[in-house]
Amino acid sequence: MGFNKFKKQIVLIVSVSALLLQTGCSTMGKSVGLGSAIGAGTGAALGGIVDAGNNGQYRTRNVIIGAGVGAIAGGFVGNAIHENNEKDKELSYLKGKEAQRKSQKAGSPPSLQEPKVEAVWVESKVTGNRYIEGHFEYIITEPTRWEAP
Repeated sequence: MGFNKFKKQIVLIVSVSALLLQTGCSTMGKSVGLGSAIGAGTGAALGGIVDAGNNGQYRTRNVIIGAGVGAIAGGFVGNAIHENNEKDKELSYLKGKEAQRKSQKAGSPPSLQEPKVEAVWVESKVTGNRYIEGHFEYIITEPTRWEAP
């Protein structure tokens, strides 16, 4: 009977404990939160299955304790998985950076040759009822090409 009075306090303490585990960046918080949620659900289910005592008098207590322990364990597992993923990302980044450095040493791509352009002056003229002012017309005589290294 005394345990039933403290159900809300125990649930609050377990919830706050799970939230305190969620420190760091948002992705770590998501990983820890997901791990805590899965752990709490699994712990609550296992707590409901274990020995409930005479007429199920300990079932609620077992569910709450299972949820709390599962949330904390799940938070630690979520954090461990997140840390492992972060290490893998860092290792991949460093490998990519090393591969880029090696490819730059191997040789850079050839440069582009400037196109050859010819400018032609067109005199002002009147065509029908239209006046066209004098202007330059630019003609590409040789297009851009790769230069040999």
